[in-house]
Amino acid sequence: MAARAFYGVVILSTLVGVGLDFAGVNPVKALYWTAIINGLLAPFLLVGVWLVASDRKIMQNQPSSHLSLVSVGLTTLLMFAAAIGRFVF
Repeated sequence: MAARAFYGVVILSTLVGVGLDFAGVNPVKALYWTAIINGLLAPFLLVGVWLVASDRKIMQNQPSSHLSLVSVGLTTLLMFAAAIGRFVF
């Protein structure tokens, strides 16, 4: 059953790629804008990771250490700064 789902995703992705080629989409521009979108969404994902990692109930009384929470927090702030800087400068 899992193999069917896997091959279904592969076939669907291939068809979407062929469709984008016939639609005249520039693959380099598509990759560029995909990277921009991923960079803008990454800080929000990091906030979610930080919230889950610091929650004792979700982590079953084994939350992440203070050092790891600080490092994720700093990384999140830097990612937000980079995203804002992308549009300001």
